[in-house]
Amino acid sequence: AIKEQDGAAMSFGRVDAFLDIFAERDLADGRATEESLQEVVDDLVMKMRLVRHLRTPEYNALFSGDPVWCTLALAGCWAAGEREGSSPDGMPTHMVTKTTFRFLHALTNLGPAPEPNMTILWSESLPPCFKAYCAEVSIGTSSIQYENDDLMRPIFGSDYAIACCVSAMRVGKDMQLFGARCNLVKLLLLCINGGREEQHGKLLCPPLKEDGPARPAGAPLDYEEVSRRFFEVAMPWMAKLYVDTMNTIHCAHDMHFYEALQMGLHDTNVHRFMAFGIAGLSVVADSLSAIKHGRVVAHRDESTGLVDRFTTTGDFPCFGNDDDRVDSIAVQVCRRFHAELKKNTIYRGAQPTLSVLTITSNVVYGKATGATPDGRFTGEPFAPGANPMHGRDASGALASLASVAKLPYSSCMDGISNTFSLVPSALGSGVEAGVRQQNLVTIMDGYFSRGAHHLNVNVLSLKTLEDAQAHPEKYPNLTIRVSGYAVHFVKLTREQQNEVMRRTMHGGAISGRGDSGGVMQAVKRIREESEDIEDAGGSGYRIHAAVASKMHSPIAAKVLAQVPTAPQQRDVLGTVNSVETCSTTDGPGVRVVFFLQGCPKRCVFCSNPECLPVVRDAKRRPELALSDREVQGMLASYRSFLRPSGGGVTLSGGEPMMQPDFCAAVFRRAHELQLSTALDTAGHGQAQDWDKVLPHTDLVMVCLKAMGAELYREIVNSNGGGGGRAFAR
Repeated sequence: AIKEQDGAAMSFGRVDAFLDIFAERDLADGRATEESLQEVVDDLVMKMRLVRHLRTPEYNALFSGDPVWCTLALAGCWAAGEREGSSPDGMPTHMVTKTTFRFLHALTNLGPAPEPNMTILWSESLPPCFKAYCAEVSIGTSSIQYENDDLMRPIFGSDYAIACCVSAMRVGKDMQLFGARCNLVKLLLLCINGGREEQHGKLLCPPLKEDGPARPAGAPLDYEEVSRRFFEVAMPWMAKLYVDTMNTIHCAHDMHFYEALQMGLHDTNVHRFMAFGIAGLSVVADSLSAIKHGRVVAHRDESTGLVDRFTTTGDFPCFGNDDDRVDSIAVQVCRRFHAELKKNTIYRGAQPTLSVLTITSNVVYGKATGATPDGRFTGEPFAPGANPMHGRDASGALASLASVAKLPYSSCMDGISNTFSLVPSALGSGVEAGVRQQNLVTIMDGYFSRGAHHLNVNVLSLKTLEDAQAHPEKYPNLTIRVSGYAVHFVKLTREQQNEVMRRTMHGGAISGRGDSGGVMQAVKRIREESEDIEDAGGSGYRIHAAVASKMHSPIAAKVLAQVPTAPQQRDVLGTVNSVETCSTTDGPGVRVVFFLQGCPKRCVFCSNPECLPVVRDAKRRPELALSDREVQGMLASYRSFLRPSGGGVTLSGGEPMMQPDFCAAVFRRAHELQLSTALDTAGHGQAQDWDKVLPHTDLVMVCLKAMGAELYREIVNSNGGGGGRAFAR
């Protein structure tokens, strides 16, 4: 089978529960021990790792690292009532066995490696001890991917496995006709260049040329015009060309290279999927968002008439920040392209499916694609799979996960690949045993409860990757997850290694510091005008728009409808500089941290100087203003991430106690959601301010700066210090 198929994406299936029947029998009969059974599993894993193929340089450029995609599905659940002895309460019964643990333990015994492509079928109903062990192995090896069994099981039943990278199929009943992916970013550029390819000028899409002339030089791109061309002219043309190409490839494949052995293991009347794919989803979403919410001017080469660069001004929301203004565009792209594929006649009556998955080809596709309206440069790699573009998911890990979770699996049943990278400290300090594992479990439970499909988990540091690039001989087995599979980092090309190192690595510190949008501009204006101002102004964008929208999300509405709240009171406004949506170092569990605007101190070691300028009236700075009810809406949206670990909300700054009424109101709202509250303060204010906040505060973190008056003055650049000690007492 390996020789006939050339090892390309041949699934190993789902064998842990099946093999465990014989393992338990041999244990009971005394023919085996736990040690000998683990050795058998280790030997099987080694066998999978031995497969190698001769491949062309062109193949390796697209699929770097010599992958075999020998995907092994583990765990998952029986559907309710599907087997004898199932749960009487109608809940699914898990399939975790000792052999499931044995396969995972092989990564400890043998060390991490790309093969087999271990895939955990994650479910709410999996045993907590197994979830914790999965998290432990992920943290230690970065070798596991996770897929949502609760999402796939109602469609495929319990007897399914994962083929290729992330594609669910019923064992022996389904097969897949596969065929790479199309470059949606280049398709968008065709719409701006009248159907001509942006780098060489060849006319690729005649319908776009016939659709009308391009915008005159210097005129901003019009969203309605560009989106109409993209969705109504270019997409139907692309879908038909893609289907015709795939039909030709697979007809020729069946005629000249029929995989008889593999097909002999399937039912006679096999159900066929034809797997299509898209690359550059986040670039397309961000580019359309820039055209819609910002101002984008296309600059054309005078000799060719082709756009060679864009000037983009103004703020626009980027995919990966849980902002429906741009996330809805990404959802629309997936749904519309899949709908266009279904309009075409497909070889052997196959069912068209779509993936948002690039393997490592995001580098190759980006290299062949010109500059884009979102600010991406010519030749710059796309983000992998469904990931946000590098560094643009500036609102933290939970916001990034929430954006990807919105992509519809019903339109993308070939898979929605999300590669999630964290530095170890992002999961906690590591001082208490099991904390990092529990925090990772909580994050994954929250993510998959939102209907998300897939998650690669990398827990590593940038310094390790940089050292591995410089000294590959020291890291022969350094394994990382890329889009849909695992790879030895040192086997990637240097371009691909650089792209991996540019990806967002979510950390324990605030992610929003990389955001250069409306908030930072507003703070700059405050600094220029005064250290302590009351005048009006502000564009009104990032914090208010991004956070306020979450209180209207379906998830927040569902949570708030189930939670008893206090009688409606007047909203309390506060000024907020930025938000970190996934902190594990600012209180217990997984937390959302609000960095409030304003601080009276000027500490020499200030970590957040952008929070220093004071705003006396939140109404006069709408771009920084939030109400307690809007904050509650955001917390309700992320409650599934926060509550299981005992997490909640932390108010930091700046100095949060400069806004005691807002702090008290936010904490009351958090307690209504049964979330914990934490205050990170230097003890500013008077007793009457403290009495407003402390009754609603579960944890106080006090920074006294210094115990002596002289040292305090040197550090803080002002007199005082007694107030902080009085607060602490």
